[in-house]
Amino acid sequence: MRGAFFLSQPGRYIELTAAVQSLAAGAGRSLARRIWHGRSPAPEALRKRAEQLARESPQLPGRVHQLGRFEDESALGALLASLPADLSAALRAQFEWYGCRGAGFHTDAHYDAVIFGAWCLAGPPREIAFGHLRVPCTPGDLVVFDPFQPHAVLDPGQALYRREHYADAPASVFAGFELELSEPVRHRFGIGPVEPGAFSIGSATAVDAETGRIVR
Repeated sequence: MRGAFFLSQPGRYIELTAAVQSLAAGAGRSLARRIWHGRSPAPEALRKRAEQLARESPQLPGRVHQLGRFEDESALGALLASLPADLSAALRAQFEWYGCRGAGFHTDAHYDAVIFGAWCLAGPPREIAFGHLRVPCTPGDLVVFDPFQPHAVLDPGQALYRREHYADAPASVFAGFELELSEPVRHRFGIGPVEPGAFSIGSATAVDAETGRIVR
């Protein structure tokens, strides 16, 4: 039966490179030292809405477009069942739709009080890139990460972001969600005080869209 394929799968924490230890999320905390990756089935109505948004998503490649905030009990229930207990306890109830035709490296440093989640609900096989680390990004994949960490959405096998590659590409659509920075969440993601001499990332910090290199 197909249903067995769509069961939620246990997630895992993935360590980031030691380079993140020299970075800080603003002046208040260190950058997270790991991400979390798992899978969860999408409720049918949510999946259909995501596929509709993928057809309607703005054509401009390379940027992540905000497509509207929403609340959905079935989506919330699916995430609560899929995330580890200490993460699900910090989950906010509101979601936001995002669409992109590939995305160059960037940060979301305006989300300064949360850890961010991206639940892929529609689109072709892609990867969310954190420097050299690539995480699968197909419908059903969940990735929870520090929004201050440079990240991109790339086709598999793409070492760099190239805008022209995505000009006519199909869109990926995500349900974005947020986790409060509770003490258990900070512990799980290795978030502590700012290391002496760490470079502070903010909303004005320039990031090379092709490589993810922070421009200092």
